[in-house]
Amino acid sequence: MTSVLTLTYKRGHLLEEAIESFLRQSPEMDSEMVIVNDDPDINYVYNHPKIKIINHKTRFATISAKIEWGYKQCKYDYIYRLDDDDLLTPWALENARIDIQNNPGYDIYRSKGMYYFLDNKFQEESSNVNNGNIFTKKYLDKIKFPERITAEDAVIVFDCGAKIYISNLKKHTMIFRWGMNTVHISGLGDQTNKFILNFVDKNSNNIKGDIRLIPKFLNDYYSDISQSSSSL
Repeated sequence: MTSVLTLTYKRGHLLEEAIESFLRQSPEMDSEMVIVNDDPDINYVYNHPKIKIINHKTRFATISAKIEWGYKQCKYDYIYRLDDDDLLTPWALENARIDIQNNPGYDIYRSKGMYYFLDNKFQEESSNVNNGNIFTKKYLDKIKFPERITAEDAVIVFDCGAKIYISNLKKHTMIFRWGMNTVHISGLGDQTNKFILNFVDKNSNNIKGDIRLIPKFLNDYYSDISQSSSSL
């Protein structure tokens, strides 16, 4: 029913945690995780029947172009956008199923909030443009993707005439992470695409070759959010 589309670039250690969060979803769910890596120097390897890693041999000019190409590689009609530094909550895809089945006909399904972590420490429940957005393929097929590398999510979600459903379920579907000594493109401001691409390369590791991923959590994220959710 749902494809989790995860874009990654030079952040294999964070990607392993994102994969782990997918693996902790209910095994009964009709789901897949599609990972698009466009670092031509790295070949990620991980074998699992529900996970497809695409090691693209050329770098996309923009994040928007990467999303547009990536969603077309997904087999399900509902596309959950998960960045490689964020995590699914354990009930994420089950919540998505409930919202979609009970509220048909929308272009985008949004969790009303997310769990915000700074340097892997829980801070609060918050909200931003990506609380865990699920797009229908039909909607993505008809929109024009922006030719930009920052704020593309805002354009795709809010500026293309989407009919949006905001979940009324109490528990959020995404853990949003910031810090962790890594580059966050969304924090670089209004820069040219070329500047941002070069900045990421200069401030990221230079690991090359085949990398066999080992999904795992480095922190006990779910304990923190379970305590927060129980107080709602």
